[in-house]
Amino acid sequence: MTAPSKTAQASHLREASASGRAARLRPDDVLRYLAATGWRRGRDYGRGQIWELDAPTGTGHPQPFEVLVPLDQRLRDYPLRMTDLLETVANAEQRDAEAVLGDLDLKWADVLYLRLSEFSLADLAPALTGLRDLALAAARAVDNRHAWDFVRGAEVAASRTGVPVLTVRTALTPDAGEPVERRVTRTMYEGVLSAFRSAIGDNESQAYFPIVNGYRASRPTLTREVCAALARIGGRSRSGYELRFTWSPDVPFKGDQAVFEFTPHVLGEVARAARELRDLR
Repeated sequence: MTAPSKTAQASHLREASASGRAARLRPDDVLRYLAATGWRRGRDYGRGQIWELDAPTGTGHPQPFEVLVPLDQRLRDYPLRMTDLLETVANAEQRDAEAVLGDLDLKWADVLYLRLSEFSLADLAPALTGLRDLALAAARAVDNRHAWDFVRGAEVAASRTGVPVLTVRTALTPDAGEPVERRVTRTMYEGVLSAFRSAIGDNESQAYFPIVNGYRASRPTLTREVCAALARIGGRSRSGYELRFTWSPDVPFKGDQAVFEFTPHVLGEVARAARELRDLR
């Protein structure tokens, strides 16, 4: 009997490792990832949910991909179900299981998802620049001296599901208090929240984000830079995009809103505010 090769042994160990980590995945983390990367929630199935994803054109997979997300970690077959889910998602994204695990497991990481209209170079270039500027604005507001260190440490990736989604993953350093990286992502979120709400006519946000009534922002530099970054993400076409914030459950944070739909109209208001704030300097 021929002994397994070192390559086969290494592959088996990687699969075993991925299976073990899949068993520790939390349902909420998996659901957030699926929702952000183009999967659609289908029907409930016992103590689980069915999610579907249309296969990209030309992949030779005529039927949608389908996964069952178990919602109760106490289920006896929870590890098996999560392992099956991991394998299906990896197949759909044409990646190995370990790479997918890194995105599904939000342990000590905050993730920002940006969903564009399409993945053309004309859309990607301003989107990446705008994301960098958004992160840099928040980092400068928290710790100006180390702002670029934060930007360099953020990991950027693109979805493999055929849906035009960029992800920005920020690893959190365990701390007795709020990790500095979380302070940055929270500041980023608060800036986006205020900008978005004011752009859609929420008067409570006007004092922070002066679009209509001309109030000076309480943090004018941050507000101006956030406005400019959000407008830049939309590019010249301003075709619209979606921002989705997800938070590491290891550092609990409950924002008022998780998903922001920047339509062409909203982007126009944000761009106008960026110009007005620039003129106030």
